[in-house]
Amino acid sequence: MISQVLGLCAFVHVFAQAPSPSALPSGFQPLTSVVEARGLEAVNLPAQEKPADGADLERPLEVEPLSGRVNPFEGDLWTRSYILGDWGGRRSRLAERGLSLDLLGTQFYQGVASGGREQAWEYGGKIDYLANLDGGKFGLWQGFFVNMHAETRFGTSVNGIDGLLTPSNIAMQFPEPDTSITAITGLKFVQALSENFVLFMGKLNTLDEYPVRYGMYGADPMARPGLSGFMNTSLVFNPIVARTVPYSGAGVGGAILMDGAPVFSMTVFDPQERAATGLQDLFAEGVTIVPDLIWRSKIQDKPGVLNIGGTYSTRKYRSFDPSAYLAIPLPLLLVDKKLPYESGSWCIYSNIYQSLWVDSTDPTRTWGVFGQFGLSDGNPNPVGYTCNAGVGGHSMLGRRQDTMGAGFFYIGLSDGYKALASPILPQQNECGVELFYNFVVNPSSRLTTDLQIANPSTQRFDTVIIPGLRLELLF
Repeated sequence: MISQVLGLCAFVHVFAQAPSPSALPSGFQPLTSVVEARGLEAVNLPAQEKPADGADLERPLEVEPLSGRVNPFEGDLWTRSYILGDWGGRRSRLAERGLSLDLLGTQFYQGVASGGREQAWEYGGKIDYLANLDGGKFGLWQGFFVNMHAETRFGTSVNGIDGLLTPSNIAMQFPEPDTSITAITGLKFVQALSENFVLFMGKLNTLDEYPVRYGMYGADPMARPGLSGFMNTSLVFNPIVARTVPYSGAGVGGAILMDGAPVFSMTVFDPQERAATGLQDLFAEGVTIVPDLIWRSKIQDKPGVLNIGGTYSTRKYRSFDPSAYLAIPLPLLLVDKKLPYESGSWCIYSNIYQSLWVDSTDPTRTWGVFGQFGLSDGNPNPVGYTCNAGVGGHSMLGRRQDTMGAGFFYIGLSDGYKALASPILPQQNECGVELFYNFVVNPSSRLTTDLQIANPSTQRFDTVIIPGLRLELLF
């Protein structure tokens, strides 16, 4: 872990010579390929003014001063936003100086009630450590920001027994599945060159940068992909990019902003997975290029987002190569090295969210429909196409902060992948539904009930039924 930090600090030295523009606009998210884009949590305070489009789709990078506002660290256990409070006033003082430190603890209890590879109940959890620095407020220089995400994974999950190609619990896949591990999976450095253009580089956590969010989250530090909404990989992260994009990889890029919000970004990744490794041999196996365009609209004063992008990698792949976001069946992994390499891989994708209801007293509370689509080369990408849809958002009655969702996912496996797998472990298209309801117990605690029903990609597995509970705590 120490070697990762030292390597990235040397990597970011180039930014020290950048000009010193005015502070970054409050709505900026530097690398985004999402519906309801927010990336790493850089502001862990209550919601503030949003960009002029009113879509509530970005979260500021700057840590806003607490003066004149309700302090989220104060109050009793049932009213404050953080269980550990203000640390004797130290947390507030750090926030005033541009440094936020959050700790999220999430526990999962899920079971395979029927079907899948086997039936059992599993318990495990994650601890996410989030640190964010505003260089201007901290006394460095204006327009410079640092976001760090470290993770601890422990216990077991149903991902090893559900039989699904797209795991039913995306959060428990990382930093590595089926092991207890702590690793820095994100360390991003951002420098604004103007109010309309920024550069970023570092070790990028793509689940932070590219999740699908469906318009149900505001500026809430607990609203993280896989931890407070859908849990199935297909409904959190578009699996069409799983072949070419690592979960945690070295990357560099830039973004164009309009009214403080990103409208276009371009990122160049090292395609190697580095969740639990350092930054040695950068780009030794090629590059992955990810352009991404975001278009925001308002239809009858109801915000929506259309996100279009793609990936192209020069790396050599085999169809059964491991992927951080996919659970390739073990019998196929064992014969992977016997397959020929294919040079390069590409895909295109589109994610869309359109709100149908907006709270007249709080525009950050929306409810609407979403869609997620993708198409790939089909070889070496095992996923030929994706087509997912559903509804989600905030509760429209009663419990104002609760969120809910219902989604359908369909993963069309490529003909090449099916043909190669046929004599070993016959495969089919994977599809399923997920429903969740997220109860906000208090500002620092959330309890989610979840149900997934799916037909696994492996033909010999019966339809799998996966009920589960998730408890998320903000310390």
